[in-house]
Amino acid sequence: MRALLVCELRRLLRSPRFLIFTAGLPLVYFLLFSGIYAPDGGAAVVVLMAMMGAFGAISASISVGGRVANERHIGWNRQLRLTPLPGWGYLAVKAATAMLVVLPALLLVFGVAAVVKGVDLGVGTWLAVLLTAWLSVLPFAAVGLLIGMAATPDSAQSTSTVVMLLFSILGGVLIPAQVLPAALASAAQFLPSYWIVAETLAQVSGAGLDAGGVLVLLAWLVAVGALVIVRYRRDALRV
Repeated sequence: MRALLVCELRRLLRSPRFLIFTAGLPLVYFLLFSGIYAPDGGAAVVVLMAMMGAFGAISASISVGGRVANERHIGWNRQLRLTPLPGWGYLAVKAATAMLVVLPALLLVFGVAAVVKGVDLGVGTWLAVLLTAWLSVLPFAAVGLLIGMAATPDSAQSTSTVVMLLFSILGGVLIPAQVLPAALASAAQFLPSYWIVAETLAQVSGAGLDAGGVLVLLAWLVAVGALVIVRYRRDALRV
């Protein structure tokens, strides 16, 4: 499993498209929006930092689905079932890959916020912010796997993009949830994307985790994870 994980990470990090769109683009958005809406710094910069960090993390985690779809198409996962890799090992490696590729996007946005925009939170708060944002992406790692297990290679990329944008827009990541119509603003609180930003900002203010937000994130992780397992088992039966 360790060898497969290292191989997966090398493949992704050697991809210019991955580095540009999942790590560089959120940083560009952060610098652009903070320059327009918060030129003098302040609390608005921190909010934009949380939003753009979440956007990059969601994009990076869901993007893994495209590779899963391609590997299913060429039969790579069937080949792995003939190796000593345990049956759950393939999904575990893909989930771990999705979580690890999230870190560059978060570290870039948070690092630039601290160095360029002067966001000063203290070491302990920074660690809490980073850990909270990172762990909150777990449901999207599962979403990426589900797309990869259900979509074809031709449709996986477009499906991933649409799903990522829907979560980001309706969940208050690309635009604040407060500016959405009242019904959509209420519905946003049932989306994991909403709680990535909310829980991250809670660490900044020292308010602690919101129990309702944690339940929403866990519910999405369990529900989508169960669907991933079902799809994987169906694939295994076709071998």
